[in-house]
Amino acid sequence: MTNDHDDLLHAHLDRETQELLDPHHHRASVHLGDKIIVDPVQVLENVAMAMERLDLDIDTPVSIEEDVATLDELVAMVDHFDKGPALVAHTLNTAARVMNARYPAELVRHPLPPDCDLRRLFHADVDERCQDIARAVFNRRLAETADVRDTQVAVDLDGLSAPQRIEVFMAVFFLYGTKIGALQNRTGIR
Repeated sequence: MTNDHDDLLHAHLDRETQELLDPHHHRASVHLGDKIIVDPVQVLENVAMAMERLDLDIDTPVSIEEDVATLDELVAMVDHFDKGPALVAHTLNTAARVMNARYPAELVRHPLPPDCDLRRLFHADVDERCQDIARAVFNRRLAETADVRDTQVAVDLDGLSAPQRIEVFMAVFFLYGTKIGALQNRTGIR
């Protein structure tokens, strides 16, 4: 039940703000003038949804900016909210959850080799150090049965700038896609 004040308030909110306030909508941010309001929980939910969608259809093209989180949302998460470790840990744990639910454990736990290079595979513009960190945390998480904590990931991200932390997140996301593709090829699941 709403009152007249709530109705008046919603009438004055623009569509994007209403979407941000709607708990059933995927919008994670809204620009208000020169400011941005970001819902960090929704950003994490959007990451998980994109990862699940990728597993269901590996041929679906996924753009981080358009399908997962905008650069502004990632900057807010990593730089303003200091949630870089939480973002990476969430991505790692989601990857493990999705893969362990569908693929044989021995294949999931098999580490990505050092020559799994996103620059070579996708012509990705990723710093070698960031890619090495992403591959290391990815492999470490898949070898474990328990979720990784933000504090554990924070150690790996220590000393990295905000853009580098975002790069690690993006590399983990694309390593997940690479691993899903390999698992589907190996198991014949399509």
